[in-house]
Amino acid sequence: MMDPLRKIRRVNPGAPLWRIVWWWFLRAIIRMLLFAFYRHRWYDPRNVPDEGPVLLLSNHQSYLDLVLLGTGLGHRHFHSMARHTLFRNRFFAWLIRSLNAFEVDQSKGDIRAMRTAIDRLKQGNLLLVFPEGKRTEDGAVHGLQPGIMLLVRRAKPTIIPAAVEGAYDIWPIHTSRPKLRGRTAVKYGAPIPADELLALPADDALALIASRIDALRLELRSTLRSQTRGKFPPPGPGDSRSF
Repeated sequence: MMDPLRKIRRVNPGAPLWRIVWWWFLRAIIRMLLFAFYRHRWYDPRNVPDEGPVLLLSNHQSYLDLVLLGTGLGHRHFHSMARHTLFRNRFFAWLIRSLNAFEVDQSKGDIRAMRTAIDRLKQGNLLLVFPEGKRTEDGAVHGLQPGIMLLVRRAKPTIIPAAVEGAYDIWPIHTSRPKLRGRTAVKYGAPIPADELLALPADDALALIASRIDALRLELRSTLRSQTRGKFPPPGPGDSRSF
């Protein structure tokens, strides 16, 4: 039988216990708010392994996506990149660092951020990345950045494709604040071993990841439409398969 303390620590390898407890506390509050405003649902979170390096790759619809994806995982805490300007405020910098965020300068090829990402994976953590590199402008999934394959080659993580749906209609890229009404959902896909991707040409590997993410997104879109009798999400470019 696993030692209870080890079981807790594997949630976020290398993190102090206070940080693990702090995230569980925030997670409970955020989950209640997401359900109250958006009837949010998480599907298949147990597809994410209990331990070991995991690269969680999802489409990017809104500023809410990190919260929607991360709070679905009680058995793993996520690490993520955050743009360097968010660290200018001392309090906010402390807050996001306490939630395992680290800086990335998106205006250039940030080698230090990539090294940090690889190190976090090698330490056995779960790293959440939006491989499109930016939020979608129409709700659909677009091309993935090739830097993802560097993480796969260097750290050999288990890859989990995931999808967010409904968030674009609540908080699209051109608006300053979210709507307080709508429906959202997240689905975690079946694991992809790193060796399976590394056996393919890089472009084919990226296309495989993108197709899995898009299939999950469209499945969620259909589920939300069924649950709301066609009301959410409204028709748009996101109805078409991108890959």
